Amino acid sequence: MEHEEAAGPVEVIARRVKEVRGRKGLTAQQLADRLRKAGVPWDRATVTKLETNRRQNVSVVELLALARVLDVAPVHLLVPLGEGPYQVTPNETALASRARRWVRGDTTLRGGDAQIYYSEVPLDEIRQVQQLGTAHEEQG
Repeated sequence: MEHEEAAGPVEVIARRVKEVRGRKGLTAQQLADRLRKAGVPWDRATVTKLETNRRQNVSVVELLALARVLDVAPVHLLVPLGEGPYQVTPNETALASRARRWVRGDTTLRGGDAQIYYSEVPLDEIRQVQQLGTAHEEQG
């Protein structure tokens, strides 16, 4: 069985931005123009550097702006859509599906303390999840 290399966050963002931009038929210049309108001062060269892995980082502000102007959830730029390994930190990998659930706030990563993790969820979000569960039980 071949060992699959874990992709890191910036590499995934670069790949996903290029994929989504291509599907939407946007040029690198058009994406840069949209980002500038959103308050992120990128030019065509910056988009190209990201997409060709010559840019080593993406700020949280840039990630959110990219997601906004491409009209996708940030998690779908940050974490691969497939099932392969994902480099959560420089020293830790997780399956991409688990990392997506972690980023969404749905589960801990392996070894995480669920009590602490879920103690940071706002009460109104817990109530929404409980209401959805009750509605599904009533329909079933």
